[in-house]
Amino acid sequence: MILGLAQVSAQFKTTIPLRKDVVHGTLNNGMQYFILHNEWPKERADFYFVQNVGAILEDDNQNGLAHFLEHMAFNGTEHFKGKGIINMLAKHGVTFGRDINAYTAHDETVYNLSNVPVKNPALLDSCLYILHDWSGFLSLKDAEIDAERGVIHEEWRTRRNADLRIGSQLEPVIYNGSKYSKRDVLGDMDLIENFKYKQLRDYYKKWYLPNHQAVIIVGDIDPAKIEQQVKKIMGSIPMPSNPAERTYESIPDNDKLLYKLAVDKEAQKTSISLNFKRNKTLVQDPAAFENSITEQLALQMLNNRFREYIVNNETALLSAGVSYSNLTRLSSFFTLEVTPKNGKLLEAFQQAYTEYERAIQNGFTKEELGRVKENMLKNFENQLKNKDKISNGNWASQLQNYFLEASPVMSLEDESEFVKRTLAKVDIEQINKAFRALPTEKNQILTVSGPEKEGVMYPAEADYTAVIKKVKEQKLAPYTETVNNVALVTDKLTVKPITKKFEVNGIKEAKGYVLENGAKVIIYPTTLSQDQILFAAFSPGGNSVVAQNDLPSAQIATVLAKNSGLGDFKVTDLQKQLAGKSVKVGPYIGEYYEGFSGSAVKQDLETLLQLTYLYFKHPRFETQAYKRIIDHYSNALENVNDDNGKVYGDTIALLDTNHNKRTFLLSKENLADLNFDTASKIFQSRISNASDFTFVFVGNIAESDIENINKYLGNVSGNHTQEKFIDHKIGTAKGVSKEKLIRKMSVPKTSIYVHYENKDVAFSDKNQIMAYMLSQLLDKRYLEKIREDEGGSYGVQTQSSLSENPAPVFSLRVSFDCNPEKDSKLLQIVYNELQTITVKDVDAKDLSDIKEDLVKSNQQNIKSNSYWLSTITSQLQSGDKYLSSAAYEKLIRSVSVQDIKKYAGEVLPKANQVEVLMQPKKD
Repeated sequence: MILGLAQVSAQFKTTIPLRKDVVHGTLNNGMQYFILHNEWPKERADFYFVQNVGAILEDDNQNGLAHFLEHMAFNGTEHFKGKGIINMLAKHGVTFGRDINAYTAHDETVYNLSNVPVKNPALLDSCLYILHDWSGFLSLKDAEIDAERGVIHEEWRTRRNADLRIGSQLEPVIYNGSKYSKRDVLGDMDLIENFKYKQLRDYYKKWYLPNHQAVIIVGDIDPAKIEQQVKKIMGSIPMPSNPAERTYESIPDNDKLLYKLAVDKEAQKTSISLNFKRNKTLVQDPAAFENSITEQLALQMLNNRFREYIVNNETALLSAGVSYSNLTRLSSFFTLEVTPKNGKLLEAFQQAYTEYERAIQNGFTKEELGRVKENMLKNFENQLKNKDKISNGNWASQLQNYFLEASPVMSLEDESEFVKRTLAKVDIEQINKAFRALPTEKNQILTVSGPEKEGVMYPAEADYTAVIKKVKEQKLAPYTETVNNVALVTDKLTVKPITKKFEVNGIKEAKGYVLENGAKVIIYPTTLSQDQILFAAFSPGGNSVVAQNDLPSAQIATVLAKNSGLGDFKVTDLQKQLAGKSVKVGPYIGEYYEGFSGSAVKQDLETLLQLTYLYFKHPRFETQAYKRIIDHYSNALENVNDDNGKVYGDTIALLDTNHNKRTFLLSKENLADLNFDTASKIFQSRISNASDFTFVFVGNIAESDIENINKYLGNVSGNHTQEKFIDHKIGTAKGVSKEKLIRKMSVPKTSIYVHYENKDVAFSDKNQIMAYMLSQLLDKRYLEKIREDEGGSYGVQTQSSLSENPAPVFSLRVSFDCNPEKDSKLLQIVYNELQTITVKDVDAKDLSDIKEDLVKSNQQNIKSNSYWLSTITSQLQSGDKYLSSAAYEKLIRSVSVQDIKKYAGEVLPKANQVEVLMQPKKD
């Protein structure tokens, strides 16, 4: 594989050749391009434009302008005036936010146009012209810059939560005073509000140059044709005669451990991180790739030990783990992360550090290595089987990392073969050696974060270093484990008779069977994925049939079961038993249904059935698991009175349900209402009677599998009774309900929530489509009026739906954070637009764009097993007639401007309303 060094970035090189079917080249102006044919999804392509420049290259008077410039890329270019990019793509169902987006980081800025239809060559050229304009032809008009200042400020306001504020305290230490610690990507808001236009244009002119840029196109396209267009359109971009050199910042070394405690009044958890800063490998060769695989295996083994230790012992830990993460372009972190129980920081740190040091001293075992090897091998085998379902975005992301850091991009066949060879030869000695090399003697950083609260005292740096010294001086015993080698299911099972067969209305390939115990099974074979079986099961009832006093315990019934194990296996033993298997299944208890969701490859179908059988027949309920759940809740609720988000969310939940007594809001006060025995009994009562369960299998499944399915599901008890859920008529109060919260805030902002609910409505497929369209139309209006015109909010979230169970109900929700100085005006805009949409025709172009998006999404959805599983399940629950894809698209296209106005006039004026405002308390 070694063909000599290929330099793809200024710092990083690789000896591993790029996969052969990637069309790669460098234009005369220095811009690189990567083009790959990929058919998932069919007839779609993704366009990525990667800039090897970001916030780290800003001058002091440009702090935040790299990110500001990213916003300006959607506000006018040479070929697309104003909102031309967004408007042009919307005609083809390519939506801003979901399909059109970008991000800015310290070291790169990346733009993407995703899910672009490929049948129209002119559209593909238009996408290339967008990338062309992003490269060096942004309009950057004064008025557009000024209009965006408010949007950026509101993004800062929205994102400035406790985690971000804690991060800001830690960064000077993590980055050891380097330039990284002085460059907040969002920037200095005073500078954002007042910078001169020239400061932004100077950054753009200096750094947005072809030699720092790469075009990445992945999709159902002809690479040769696209390459010619790339050369024609992108090759014409000029390169300045004296371009600025892209420099790379490093973080100064620290010989002594650096320590930082960061606290915030609104923080909700405590965290301890011991970080080891390392330089990234600059040459990516087979040896480096092998070493990364070896490190991954070691980290997985230690994380498995942490889970087992916490699950099977009384500890001061909520969680612990090790990870390897990106820090800067040239540096990475190896981290031991500890989440302690409240008030037990030193004890938790000592327990976690002891298990970490045990692995350092004694290494891992061959049995542990065998399991993680098996899991990794299985994972690659499954990827290879379903290689035609790897998304355009996945490959584009890999090619981005190849351009920026020379990270190898091989074909899946080559990578799987490489991993297979590596796993075959790597032994426990190599694993232990690689793991012991991860921590560094210098460049250690210890950070602690948590709530700032009266009476809460944090240990000092010396306390943690004393723990490290004490543990290192101990001779720790090697790790030992017990493995349960019995079969998953030991019951003697016989295949039961099938009493009846039936058809699924409208989906002729789907076959239905009624088992002797009354359970219904539907099998729908597809070839949409080479080896994938998706599984769902449902039974009416859910929490609606649970007594009001028992509802608190019902919230944790399935959590308790899933964290206790199954049959003869504790949860950690079960994980070992399932090593090398691609299967997952879990129970749920919802408001109106209980059931299961899961997946497997064909080889592991029987394991999926066995696990489902055990949940019915032999669930486990361990008091230790229950105590861990209570500990998690207790810690999470410790500082809850200072959590504005929790208070806001609880207020909304109470108004949305008219303070119904069945509305359960977890708090410190009602934690005592949870009960182990009650939770166990609720699970057993809901997941028990097979007679009213329906089991659905979609994908690589065949009629011949019914015998195996019947062997397990047919032996679940069934009393041949059909249960129904109870409609408790929970909903908003009649008329208008309002509540205003005044809260202390570190960063002042107003949060607004408006909810319209109407139960006096009729359900139909067309009405359901129009209900969705209403939210999309309002989204466009609020984007223009609230974000763009007023600069009052980073974004408005609008959701509307028409649901059928337990009874038809129309619901529309509008929510956003905003500038407190504008909240009254913005709230009035919300209501004005809701009024306008009922009396005036909506924009025909906006409606047409939404139709295109719905049609495009449907064409993509019908090619996935998950769509068919959802469709079959919902059809069986509601008893509705199946609507074919062609009929659905015809229905979408039939919706007129007049239809929308008429429907809005029917559902909005008579709807009940909820309004919640959370505003900052003024000093």
